[in-house]
Amino acid sequence: MLHNRLYIILLAILFAGCTKDKTTSLFGEKPEERMEKALAEYKATLTGSTYGWKTVVSPSAGGAYSFFFRFGTNDRVTMYSDVTPDAAATGKESTYRLKAVQRPSLLFDTYSYLHLLSDPDPNVYGGETGSGYAVDFEYAIDTVTADTIKLTGISFSTKMVLVKATQAEAEAYAAGSYANVIAGMENYMLQNPWLYLQFSDGNRLQVSVNTFTKTFTLIYIDDADQVQLLPSPYYYTLNGIYLQQPITYGGNTFHEVFWDSVKKVFYVTIDGQRIEVKVAPTSVVPMHRLLGVDFSSLIVPPQQLPGWSASFTSIYAGIATSLLNGPYGLTLYYTEFAFDVSQQVMNVDVYVIQDNSLYLAQFPFTYTKTSSGVFNFTGQTFGGNAALIANDMKPLLDYIRNDRFTMDFIIDTQGGNGRLGQLKSVEHPDFFFTGFPQ
Repeated sequence: MLHNRLYIILLAILFAGCTKDKTTSLFGEKPEERMEKALAEYKATLTGSTYGWKTVVSPSAGGAYSFFFRFGTNDRVTMYSDVTPDAAATGKESTYRLKAVQRPSLLFDTYSYLHLLSDPDPNVYGGETGSGYAVDFEYAIDTVTADTIKLTGISFSTKMVLVKATQAEAEAYAAGSYANVIAGMENYMLQNPWLYLQFSDGNRLQVSVNTFTKTFTLIYIDDADQVQLLPSPYYYTLNGIYLQQPITYGGNTFHEVFWDSVKKVFYVTIDGQRIEVKVAPTSVVPMHRLLGVDFSSLIVPPQQLPGWSASFTSIYAGIATSLLNGPYGLTLYYTEFAFDVSQQVMNVDVYVIQDNSLYLAQFPFTYTKTSSGVFNFTGQTFGGNAALIANDMKPLLDYIRNDRFTMDFIIDTQGGNGRLGQLKSVEHPDFFFTGFPQ
């Protein structure tokens, strides 16, 4: 018994010595100390880049957006971006934090240009209500090297790779050169909407740059007489337009469309050869061939657009007045000419507002189209809300029922509306109107 008691006492002393400090790490540091040390090292890397960092974020909905960050030791970051002209021209300062959120994380914690892409109010920058374009502003740090930091968004898994910027790049952002390059390119595209590339096969590939969705697309008609699209999200650089995915046509692959600010021309390089983007007088691919491929509807607002004839303007204004003064007190919101190419159906969808609520009145048509692009619409049975406003809409619908129509693009270079789509009556050439292709 004495030996047993002595053994128990020795064990107690041993365990007491082992449990003197339960927080002591076998590795010599407490977990929180190691985390604090790691965060300090990450901050030193972020702030230690003399000329800042550049990166790109790509929302799952499409497009790509370039950012330039310069992190200060005072927990503030200055950024530029191509999300808006102002963001490209003026550095915006906000705050950031390095924090342990399960993993070491970089948090942009006050409103910045990055937050525009996740603003929950679609009136701010578009996107979905509640999430915007679902781009993160809180990122877990994956890997860190001397010149590259890889991160993953905590909420939406947005990928972000920070790459050290050069002195020339940092100076160009600060001097406004980035904004000037973007303005030069977009002004050129506004004034010259019909651009194309032509390679050795002689085929002209229409160049479409959608500055709203940040999508670059080559459009062409293949040997089987089918319209083909080669799209890629893009972002602006100091050199021009950079494609997130390279585009290949006929063995010609390019990843970047360069901007020559002296000659005022775009170009690509193929095997060291410069191939310039040329200007066409009209759309290379006829508008009616792009229906159901590049767009599927025309949105006609109540406010007059360029390309409205006097007769259409009078009729459309009369419809708005008739709806407002009618028994239901309706405000005309907009009219959509919505095409379903596979079914050969075109719906005239009239959206109206009553007591702050939006309602739809739908007038269905079937249609035929000739190879040259002449549409012939046939009215179908309608009911519901459409029946309630049929008399108000009759002056416009009679033209749609009785006339044939052609379809073509027009460009509003003065009003800033860009590319508009126009429907024009064959039987009454003085009746025509435009809308936004969507």
